[in-house]
Amino acid sequence: MLQQIIENTGIESALLFDANSNVIDSYNMDTPKRIAAMSNTIFEMCKGLTEDLKENNLNQIIIKGEALLIIGNKINNDKYLVSITKDITKLGLLLKVVDNLSNELI
Repeated sequence: MLQQIIENTGIESALLFDANSNVIDSYNMDTPKRIAAMSNTIFEMCKGLTEDLKENNLNQIIIKGEALLIIGNKINNDKYLVSITKDITKLGLLLKVVDNLSNELI
């Protein structure tokens, strides 16, 4: 799955992990366990925020910097996909590819 995302989008890095921050697969990451743990924490914090706002389904988180784009997707109840690129112009393409893959895996 990660290889398909990399090939279809040209992003630099991708990570698949479970709800306990256990790395399932990673591509081109020096510290996948650390990124999985931090990403899981971000998902949990944002889940609490969305629940406070009466939204029960948190499916995606986008973090955009000046030269960095991180997209986190909830694949199902216990798996998450994080995609990272330094080319922020790939946002639309990456969203489309990741959404299509996420729908295939649900």
